[in-house]
Amino acid sequence: MREVYPDLDMGFQGSSVTGRSAESGAPFDEGRVSDYDIAISGGSVNQAARENGIPFRGDGVSTGPLNQRDLDRLGLVGIVGDASAETGRRVHLMIFRTIEEAASRKPTIKVWF
Repeated sequence: MREVYPDLDMGFQGSSVTGRSAESGAPFDEGRVSDYDIAISGGSVNQAARENGIPFRGDGVSTGPLNQRDLDRLGLVGIVGDASAETGRRVHLMIFRTIEEAASRKPTIKVWF
């Protein structure tokens, strides 16, 4: 993703971090294949999202999970598809203004690469 958005920050969120589903409390991967929720941030991806009409939630800090149309507009369909195929699980992206704001809202493990 950094080839498309060089200033990108990224972090895992959700049950892959906490070990349990927020909705059901079920343990990660127990009886099912859990997904990966990924928070992304950076000036370039935020600007691209706004320029492409991707809605941010009421407070302007984050988007909801990006759908296929959003991913296509941002040039991320293939990247997310490849990540899902490689991990054997669905990968969902949400854009935040900063990775620090993502971490202040939900437990987050920042990925350095």
